[in-house]
This record gives sequence, C-alpha cells and structure tokens, in this order.
Amino acid sequence: MPLVSIIIPTRHRIALLNRALQSVDAQAYDAIQVVIVDNSSDEPIRSADIYTRYSCLIVRTDSMLSASRARHFGVQNARGELICFLDDDDVYKENKIRDEVDYLLEHPKVEFVYGQTVHVGPDGSTIAVSRGDPEVTSFLRWRYVHLNSLMVRRSVYEQELFNLKMTTFEDVDFVGRLIRRGHGAYIPDVHAVWNRDGRPDQLTRRNWRRSYENWKILCTEFRAEIMRDRGLIVFYHKKMLILSLIFFDFRQILKSAFLLSKNCLWWRS
Repeated sequence: MPLVSIIIPTRHRIALLNRALQSVDAQAYDAIQVVIVDNSSDEPIRSADIYTRYSCLIVRTDSMLSASRARHFGVQNARGELICFLDDDDVYKENKIRDEVDYLLEHPKVEFVYGQTVHVGPDGSTIAVSRGDPEVTSFLRWRYVHLNSLMVRRSVYEQELFNLKMTTFEDVDFVGRLIRRGHGAYIPDVHAVWNRDGRPDQLTRRNWRRSYENWKILCTEFRAEIMRDRGLIVFYHKKMLILSLIFFDFRQILKSAFLLSKNCLWWRS
C-alpha cells in the first residue's frame, strides 16, 4: 500500500480544518500521512488543537506564503510517494483515496488521476459538478479539475511543481501542465466537495492586480494551446484585454485586441 501524503495549508481556521480532517478520517485506506501547513497563524497550531487517526505532521511557515508556496512547502516535508491536496474549508468523499490509489496501481504509466468535484453553495445545494477528460484545450476553457480531486505521483510533481511566482490561478497552471504531459486519467465519480459559501475569510477573494499579473502568466505558459483554438483566444484574451486596460499595459492591450479582431470574435462573443 503506497503512502499517500495529503497536504492541507491552513491559517486561523481550526474549526474548518477539523471538518476537513473528519473527511480524511472517513477514508477507506490506511497508508495516509497528513501534512498540515500552518501558514503563520497568529497562534501556532498544536497537536492538541486537531484530531486525525492518521500520522500527522504539522509544519509552520516563517511568514505567510502564497497558496502555491504553502502547498509546495508541504510537499517538501511529506514522505508519501503519492501526493494529494485538500483546502482546509473543503472535504473529501469517502472513496477518494482508495479509488485513486487503486487506479494508479493498476495503471503504472498513469502519472496523475482525478475524480469529480461537487460545488456546494451556502445553503448546501449543489451549484455544479466539475468533470471532464484530461484534454488540455477543454480543461483550459472549463477548468474542471479541482486540486482537491487530484492525486499525483511525487516523482511527477517534482518534475512540474507549482509555479511559485503565481499567487492565484496556480492550480490552473499546475493541472494544465500535468494534462499537457498526456499521461493522466479521469475517474467519473465524485471525489471532493468545494464549499462555495462566500465567507469573508475565503482565500479566493477578488484582487484585480493579482488577477492581471497571474492571468498574463497563464496566457504566456499556454500560448501554443490558446493560439490553436479560437474559443481559447477569446476566453483568455478578452479577459486579458480588460485587465490590461485597468493597469494601462498598452503593449498587452494592442496584442490582445489584435488577436480578438484577427479572429473575428470580438463582436460574436
């Protein structure tokens, strides 16, 4: 049974963290290591503050890190040959770890695997279900692979890594690069829950400067894929044009406007 390390970054959210850990404890798999990344909480997280039946390592950062750096710090301290991620305000389904480990054991050439993610609103209702095959064009358009639903071989993670310069959209960049490698698999079953309840402490809050800088990185990283598909051109460069206008990036304004007009998509979308 290969060891699975689950990386959970957290900050100031013990109650939510323990809810996430309850979903880990419900897993029908024994070889699990939990790595909690205390992202410089004001009060350091102690073992007495949490409960899990699995081996648990708490590592604390020296200063508050971005999501990509916090997750990478967790992986650096993990022992597992298989890596999973879990946001502290989300949960796993009971079959997540077992299903994904079984798939990777049965398919040794597969580098990563993922299931579906249910989006749950504040009232507990289902907003959407993220699902789709590992095809890079479709993923870049619909972004249906949530990190909570992913399991990746450590050897593969060490080749790709998160882009540590990114402070948002780092999950799209990381998963997109994994899919581009061409050795992933999709399990058509629900493996994770994304709680989209709009709390003020949620990490995915709107920041236009971050959106501008990191969307530009995405457009550069996946330029070849974007330029091969008109739908991706309009999706990425329409947003890039708007963000560039906000921050007076005239070179990018001209570039995105040219691409949109060249493909006759500006007035059709």
